[in-house]
Amino acid sequence: MGMTITRRLFLFGWLVQARRPAPLQVEVMEVFLVKDGPCALLVHHADEASRNDFGRWLRANTGSRITCRQVDGKRMECTIFRVSLCFGRGLIVARTPNMVRPKEILTIFHL
Repeated sequence: MGMTITRRLFLFGWLVQARRPAPLQVEVMEVFLVKDGPCALLVHHADEASRNDFGRWLRANTGSRITCRQVDGKRMECTIFRVSLCFGRGLIVARTPNMVRPKEILTIFHL
């Protein structure tokens, strides 16, 4: 027995999905760790094709809460900031230390 979806529910779901920003990938440039404290990651675009999109997204979303997903599936809730003196660079701040390495690719989702 299947679930029946009304046209209204289908269109509402489609609109909500369309408004949600697509996840972006970033490359970790540098990792800042404090024992038993916060972790900060300096990041930039993951590839040349996403450079401009990431720069626009970063300018519009500095100070936003995000979720970062590592390649192995681990997730962490963070805040991202635009580093204004470094074009196209973001600073991701996590509340707890995480095992992230330079050159690692992260997928970020806007909360």
